[in-house]
Amino acid sequence: MGPPAAFSDGDKVWKLNGCIYGLKQSANEWYALFAKFLTSKDFSASHQDPCMFIHNHFQWYISLYVDDIAIYWGDTPHLTTLIKDLKTAFEISDLGEASFQLGLHIPYTSDGIALTQERYIGTILSRFGMENSNTVSILLPQGITLTKGITEQPKEQVTTYQSIIGSFMYLVTGTRPDLAYTISFLAQFSSCPTDEHIKSAKHVFRYVNGMQNLGLFYPYTTTNAIDVYVYADFAGCHDTRRSTSSYIVLFNNCCVS
Repeated sequence: MGPPAAFSDGDKVWKLNGCIYGLKQSANEWYALFAKFLTSKDFSASHQDPCMFIHNHFQWYISLYVDDIAIYWGDTPHLTTLIKDLKTAFEISDLGEASFQLGLHIPYTSDGIALTQERYIGTILSRFGMENSNTVSILLPQGITLTKGITEQPKEQVTTYQSIIGSFMYLVTGTRPDLAYTISFLAQFSSCPTDEHIKSAKHVFRYVNGMQNLGLFYPYTTTNAIDVYVYADFAGCHDTRRSTSSYIVLFNNCCVS
């Protein structure tokens, strides 16, 4: 980084007094500033996710993703004061009740809260030319056998395949745990995909195209039940004979991990 073109002071060194968006340290400086403010308001960063802040006394939670801030609360005393303090400390826009966040649609019903990614699914279907594809009801054909490529594929094909897998990954971590096993399986071939791998990835597109409105639903409830299920595909990899393990964690019958 150098001084503006209109300024010249010979060999002098310029000192940067403020953090500029785009520098490597910008994200860390912004997080430190925001965390310091919330700490002064009696919040603590979660040990599991430092971008989730939990109030030490009230049922208040604040998540931070770059410069997107979301507030969740279970009770409302003094909440307006917190929002006012945030507006005083930072230049923020209050968008009201969240309906979309980071590509997730959040519809509210009288029974609970849902999470879907229909708009995002439509975007990736159009991006890869699969918006008019015929739909299927299963993720991959039963008994399918895929092995890694034995020759290096063209760079364009590798990049396309990796882009497809990356697009699906955001669905998996967002609202579609039903895709988790299939996408992690297909991701194993990202370094050298063949036409058969790309065909399988497009098959997943066809499945997603037929179930765009599928998502997660969290009903309003006062119970606190946790169920965990695990499964292992013993020696299922045809290349390495390695096993694949999987798990799902349900909170009140709703997937949380």
